[in-house]
Amino acid sequence: MSKVKYNVKHIIMIIKYFALKGGIIVSGQLNCNALKCVHNMSGLCSANTIHVFGSGAHTSDETMCNTFAEKGFTNAITHLTNMNVTGEVRQLLNNNAIEMSPAIKCESVNCIYNEEGVCRASNVQISGPRAETSQDTVCDTFRMQ
Repeated sequence: MSKVKYNVKHIIMIIKYFALKGGIIVSGQLNCNALKCVHNMSGLCSANTIHVFGSGAHTSDETMCNTFAEKGFTNAITHLTNMNVTGEVRQLLNNNAIEMSPAIKCESVNCIYNEEGVCRASNVQISGPRAETSQDTVCDTFRMQ
């Protein structure tokens, strides 16, 4: 079996192809201060999709990022299938803008940004600076309808 070598030019072509075909779906820019999360990379989220819980929420304190997983080898391996590889490559190539943002599924039906289960806020803030579980995180962007 021959090994395929990819250079930056090939990677950029692949990214552009998927972007044109609609393969890259981004809800909005996401910043996260859950520093112990396996997906947190200097305040950016490396997950392909996050899931915000809080179906009966009336305040941001009643929401949580259910995708949170504490940093560690086991969680890193377990969560490989939810990596935003395309976003990570795009971020490596562009330090001037946030390129690595996940799609955001949202169960907070009372939030003004929730459109059919997808967050449509342009900037999303997930907080949980001392979080050790998903219950210790909140979506600070939540706004009651």
